[in-house]
Amino acid sequence: MNKYLIAALAACLSASVWAENPADVELLSAQKAYQAALKGQTDSQTRTTTLQSRLQEAQARQERAQAEVTRLQAELNQADAERQQADSSLQAAGSRLDAAWAAARGTR
Repeated sequence: MNKYLIAALAACLSASVWAENPADVELLSAQKAYQAALKGQTDSQTRTTTLQSRLQEAQARQERAQAEVTRLQAELNQADAERQQADSSLQAAGSRLDAAWAAARGTR
């Protein structure tokens, strides 16, 4: 690890010594600016790709949730129709029971 640090320091010092004239200084500055811009572009592209992926995943979840809502709505409608049918059957059975009760009580 120390030899890497020493190598990095040596590279920086040699670059500083190498940049003795204004053209060399400008070249180093331009290289650093280019590297910074390239890193910015890479970071931005990575972020954009990540956000696109997250958006696609969220849209897929939304589609699955909408399908679930549609399915549940259909099940609820079916259950409501069955409940109404059961209510009607109960009302008819109650009326029949009342009529049978009245007939049985009236004959005694």
